[in-house]
Amino acid sequence: MLVAIVLFVVTVVVALRTTGTTFVWTVNMFSDLGDGACRPRGGRWICSPGSAAFNVGLASTGVLLAGAALALTPRWGRLLTGSVVVMGLGLVVAAVFPAGDTGAVHLAGVVMAFVVPAAGLLLSAVRPETRWLESGRAVRGTLAVVALVFCAENQVPPALVQEGTGQIIIVGSLVLTLVVESVRVLAVRSP
Repeated sequence: MLVAIVLFVVTVVVALRTTGTTFVWTVNMFSDLGDGACRPRGGRWICSPGSAAFNVGLASTGVLLAGAALALTPRWGRLLTGSVVVMGLGLVVAAVFPAGDTGAVHLAGVVMAFVVPAAGLLLSAVRPETRWLESGRAVRGTLAVVALVFCAENQVPPALVQEGTGQIIIVGSLVLTLVVESVRVLAVRSP
């Protein structure tokens, strides 16, 4: 799980540091880093010369995330495992179908990558399916609610925060939750 998270962070950093990339944190979406053309879209300028590498990194992150979740099924149960597997598949869909070329399919991938895992994390906090999920409920539940609130807030005008900022909060909440769960697993495995 941590390998997938590190890969995601490295992928974003490399894309942002690629010469010619334009990205304004408060305005641009992470998906903009996977758009291969320099153009305006949705009222923002998008230019990401490293889009191909970003999309490969995003798809690889999704595959690693899905595999890690499946390995955690005994601890996480079917619901949380399934929602994180869907998250991984959503990242693959979002990477294979960039927003600038196939907006509707890309959006479906984003919903799979953001909304489904946030809902799964919240449900795992409200009704833990396994003994493992009994602990850490408050952190999982709180971060899941934050992610879900900002998923909804980004879709209801007028937005209280800019879309880019909202997406950073969503991604940050989901990543932080997965880091906490990963650290818990590693702490148990340590002697």
